[in-house]
Amino acid sequence: MGIQNNSIPNRLLSHLLKELPEGVAVPSAWLSTQGISPQLVRKYVASGWLTALAHGAYARPAVSVDWQGVVLTLQRLARQPVHVGGLSALNLQGLAHYLPLGGETRIHLWSHGKGPTRLPAWVSAVSLPQQFVFHPQQLFDPAVHGEGLTSVPTRVRDWGLAVAAPERAILEVLSLVDESAASFTHAAELFEGLPPLRPALVQQLLEGCASIKVKRLFLFLATRQDTPWSRKLRTERVLLGQGKRLVTRGGRLDKTFGITVPEAYSVAQG
Repeated sequence: MGIQNNSIPNRLLSHLLKELPEGVAVPSAWLSTQGISPQLVRKYVASGWLTALAHGAYARPAVSVDWQGVVLTLQRLARQPVHVGGLSALNLQGLAHYLPLGGETRIHLWSHGKGPTRLPAWVSAVSLPQQFVFHPQQLFDPAVHGEGLTSVPTRVRDWGLAVAAPERAILEVLSLVDESAASFTHAAELFEGLPPLRPALVQQLLEGCASIKVKRLFLFLATRQDTPWSRKLRTERVLLGQGKRLVTRGGRLDKTFGITVPEAYSVAQG
């Protein structure tokens, strides 16, 4: 397919092919910002320059769009402050356990800053083997909302994927611990498998964390593990609230942090 350079539509197409890499989705709203009208989009689809992924989303046809391509679209084209977080971020960095055969089927996305309350409709309409689980809640105060993020390489040009670094990802994991012992145990095993964390970043995130439950859980696990990095934390600067917190139903109360934990993790206290 050759591109003739003597018309505005074809000049726009040349710009599109230069700016839009293969392997990512492109929302119709982004196309509009590039001066490409719905009529031109239909022309490009009919000519084979674009393929329709879902209502309101397109892509270049040569390379299939995977879940990372969708997230890159949200981050780079839609300019949404969302990142891959929690268990999914740990998986990407090789720090999770018991990854199902065939890979992860649920991709956890977190909003940070003044992020969206829901994902665009086209995201769920794109056919993928994975399902996105979106967490719009703000786990951290605005002062630290963008801290603890890192970038991992992708197969799309030089575009990196914004993900939670281990220090932030484990806090996101702990926020999702339910009242079952199995949920607690899985989070604790993830914690134990982490590399040495950066104390300064952990301190910053703990002080800016809006969840009492998450802060107490983290400090309980860090104290239990008793590593060189955890001994550098200034725990007196972390506000832990008052009263007891039910974390594990039927568990035993840890008097130091005022949370109920599974029997296997409890320590005899006088």
